[in-house]
Amino acid sequence: MQVRSLLSTLFALIALAAAAQSVDVQNYRTYDGSYNNLNNPDWGAAGSNLLLRAPVGYDNLISTPAGPNRPNPRVVSNSLFAQDGLLNDPLNLSDFCWVWGQFMDHDFGMTPDGNEDASISVPQGDSWFDPFNTGQMKIPMKRNIFDPATGTTTLNPRRHPNMITAYIDGSGVYGSDEQRANWLRAFTGGKLKTSAGNLPPFNTYNGEQDTPIDPNAPHMDNPVGLSQKFFVCGDARANENPLLFAFHTIFVREHNRLCGELAVQHPDWDDEQLYQHARKLVSGLIQSIVYNEWLPAVGVQLTPYQGYDPTVDAQLFNVFTAAAFRLGHTLLNGRLMRVDNSGNEIPEGHMLLRDAFFNPFPVIGHGIEPFIKGMGIQTQQGFDAKVVDDVRNFLFGPPGAGGLDLAAININRGRERGLPDYNSVRDAFGLPRYQFFQQINPTPAVYIKLISLYDDINDIDPWVGLLAEQRMPGKLFGPTLMRIMEIQFTNLRDGDRFFYLNDPVLTQAEKDWIQHTTLHDVIMKNTGITLMQDNVFASMPHQEICAHMTSEVAGVVRTETGLPVPDVTVSIMNNSNNPMAQQSGQNGSFLFQSVPACDVNMVMVSKNDGISNGVSTADLLFISRHILGTEPFDSPYKVIAADADHNGSVTALDQIYIRKIILGTANEFPNNTSWRFVKADYEFQTNDPLSENFPEWVTVDDVLSLDMDVAFVAVKIGDVTDDVNPQNLAPTGVDNRSLLAFQVNDMELQAGEVYDIAFRAEDINSVRGYQFGLGYDEQALEFLGISQGALANLSEENFGVFPAEGMITTSWFQREDAQLSGKEPLFYLSFRALRNARLSELLSLNGSKTRGEAYNTYMETMGVGLQFNAESGVVETPAFALYQNQPNPFKQATSIPFRMPEDGWARLSVFDVTGKLLLVKEGDFSAGYNEWQLKRNELKGSGLLSYRLETEAATATRRMIIAD
Repeated sequence: MQVRSLLSTLFALIALAAAAQSVDVQNYRTYDGSYNNLNNPDWGAAGSNLLLRAPVGYDNLISTPAGPNRPNPRVVSNSLFAQDGLLNDPLNLSDFCWVWGQFMDHDFGMTPDGNEDASISVPQGDSWFDPFNTGQMKIPMKRNIFDPATGTTTLNPRRHPNMITAYIDGSGVYGSDEQRANWLRAFTGGKLKTSAGNLPPFNTYNGEQDTPIDPNAPHMDNPVGLSQKFFVCGDARANENPLLFAFHTIFVREHNRLCGELAVQHPDWDDEQLYQHARKLVSGLIQSIVYNEWLPAVGVQLTPYQGYDPTVDAQLFNVFTAAAFRLGHTLLNGRLMRVDNSGNEIPEGHMLLRDAFFNPFPVIGHGIEPFIKGMGIQTQQGFDAKVVDDVRNFLFGPPGAGGLDLAAININRGRERGLPDYNSVRDAFGLPRYQFFQQINPTPAVYIKLISLYDDINDIDPWVGLLAEQRMPGKLFGPTLMRIMEIQFTNLRDGDRFFYLNDPVLTQAEKDWIQHTTLHDVIMKNTGITLMQDNVFASMPHQEICAHMTSEVAGVVRTETGLPVPDVTVSIMNNSNNPMAQQSGQNGSFLFQSVPACDVNMVMVSKNDGISNGVSTADLLFISRHILGTEPFDSPYKVIAADADHNGSVTALDQIYIRKIILGTANEFPNNTSWRFVKADYEFQTNDPLSENFPEWVTVDDVLSLDMDVAFVAVKIGDVTDDVNPQNLAPTGVDNRSLLAFQVNDMELQAGEVYDIAFRAEDINSVRGYQFGLGYDEQALEFLGISQGALANLSEENFGVFPAEGMITTSWFQREDAQLSGKEPLFYLSFRALRNARLSELLSLNGSKTRGEAYNTYMETMGVGLQFNAESGVVETPAFALYQNQPNPFKQATSIPFRMPEDGWARLSVFDVTGKLLLVKEGDFSAGYNEWQLKRNELKGSGLLSYRLETEAATATRRMIIAD
């Protein structure tokens, strides 16, 4: 009656907790697992009964333990399971394998002990437990609790509840009831409580070890009683050993790490939203590790996931928890390795398993890292009918004081839980019964022992048979346990509405992230470990890890305004001088997989194309304002963009280089590329970014311990107006722009005649600058030169001339509005007609080198047009002009064209670079176009020379080159 009363109280508390919890059950898990299946809300919920997949094996078919005539469990343990020396796993699986199995066992199954005695008699004279030959010693054991509404008749045999959620849902981290879950929460930022060292909290008022115990702290198992202060986690058994505790710690840290990321991504989310979403992600990670790493590592291959099946009850089988999933006990090592980051045993040494039982406190001084490193290095024991002495002969005190034999308890557990014999379990899971002991395992040392212990093959205890059967090739288990594992884990997956691939809230990107995140990744993000093999379930000596550890390098390249930049060359430099390289995609992203983690020096980005992309005369105007200090740049990236010659300062020289790009007279910047890059998380410290050593690449000083996710800000050199079009998309939305129209008088041209074409713009006073390309028919016109008109600050430096292509480009700006009438010629272009033609048929705007645009007073972009006025019969005559000699450079002879505004006298003087006068010519000339012919033998100098033309009203100087 006492047991029934206790259980009634437990079930009442579970029901009360479920009723109190207010959760959107359509989209989120309840703490106790109820309402996962909306049609059957109690399926898989805490407190619901385990499933009877195998037939009832109670001796009276109601509740009396099975197998009264089977051999004493301690006798079976001593005879069959005694292990002498190490029997390492031939699959080379690491300690991670059995510890993860224990972590999972505590995530989805717990049927605690009740009050009914099930102690195991120790054979008289047992060398460990009865060394004084008393014949009175027992291995203490209690029967598990059961559902008080069962065990009444053969039609209602005893059933056992699972007191935590059956789902793989991270309940070992969060708990299976609201009281525990709430106690573990910090209720700020969605995070869980932690204690010093970023460990789970103690059972104290503030979670730290040095404060008083909180009487309301959740129960934690503490059978050894080393201290009344202990860590509190989502599962009561978390302190069982330091390795298990390390997993609880890692996922508490991962939850809090994810909360930090989510808070940045969703600044409007409150504590509850952050907590619940991080909980989803963590449970998804645990599921992914189980199904994508751990099960394949032990050889369990499930059919591909087809989605949630509401007809599947995910609750565990009684035979699974009472026998099958106690598989880890044969895999245990008697020593827990403790190793530092250099692969050396820590000064305090390794730790015996028997000393680690409910003793997680060594992590306080040295952290969880030495235990985790040790798990990856040490190979687990083989899966067989052998168990190390640390758990088979665990003494509570000196010899004779009693002790614990986990093998004997597992055998007896199956009996008291009413499991049938091993062959009946095979039959229940669709496998044929064995007829001979040799079919279980043909190894004589095994089947002979079985024969000596069990007279009848149909009396073998399930746990004994599952461990004794021969392993399948390349698998950890034999066929019976493999079948149970396949069915149970398929049900746990398919019967879970919140399995991460089916979760209604997680985004596809989050599901993909879960799918591709490994246990290795979780460890590296949440510990100080620098070296760990990619597959932690395969053991590996420390010195071999570098050859088997890889990382991912991912990132994105965007402009300051967030535009993705494709076709950026991303290179991973390494010690082997064999860099990995790829181009960023259309979304600016890049991803390198399987990067050797120990062979990375730096990640570099580069791009040197599209030099004119985004560069315009508007940039020159803004750079001018920045130089003068009237309108300094408000962004460090604009300052970097303005430093065209990469000399660490922004000067008028940078404007000259940028103008050459606009005009098409240059196709590269001196000492610079067309793009520069800045690591996106770099914070500029001063108002002079060019004086800072800002990172343009990422260096890796040691091992690439974590997957790298890096972002770069791409800076287009010369573009300070954010006009760059990284993806070279066609421009949009320009049809309604206002237009700056240049007017030219149309006329009939006569072959051989020279014409000075005047360009006017009535709206020139309302613009701050312009640029355009002008095409001309080079078969009909010979370009002779440029003459200044009314436009200030205009010279040949504002033009680019491409005679072979019939192209002239121009760029001009001023800092203030012009004060012109709008009727004066702004500049003149001089041509010689090579044939008779109409001017309007020979000139047109051409944006192939320089796109046409202008900028009004508000720096709004305008279009540029070319209009031909009806023929006036008048050709404007410009002022005095001296043109560039043709050809230049020259060897034999050259002509120097010039224009006289009126008839008059002119003198030509030629000088060398020292200023020495080499030649003087004088003469009278008619108004209009004229040429001076020079022969090489008239000049004594060579190389660079200058020539000066003087008239009564003006003087001009140019340079020429003699190419001897």
